[in-house]
Amino acid sequence: MNDLTTLLNYLPYKLAAYDAKGNFLYDNGGADGSFFPREAENLPDWIMSEVLASPTKTISYPIPTDSFEQILIQTYQASTDQEGQVLGFWETIFDLKQPLQTYLDSSAQALVAWSDATSGASFKEEADK
Repeated sequence: MNDLTTLLNYLPYKLAAYDAKGNFLYDNGGADGSFFPREAENLPDWIMSEVLASPTKTISYPIPTDSFEQILIQTYQASTDQEGQVLGFWETIFDLKQPLQTYLDSSAQALVAWSDATSGASFKEEADK
């Protein structure tokens, strides 16, 4: 397989490209967490503004799902040249579940729903006698 577009079209999740002005260039048609197919559209101005305002030129948002089997993350990233000029933008959807599970397993850590780790130890007070 020599064709990059063919390779990108078989990624399981969405990958989209936009030019420096946010005009739509490419969408691989991958899953984006939506139940309905979406039409290709230009990148909204507010997203471009947030990406460009970010020190890393990247922003990410969780995508709500109805399952604990996926943790979908939508990321927008600016591509810049060596002088810092914006060449375009990427939009990607990624399932974080497997990499997160691998990290937790290999580091012997766990995610907990709630923790009061910042307030220190709790002590049981004895009732008045």
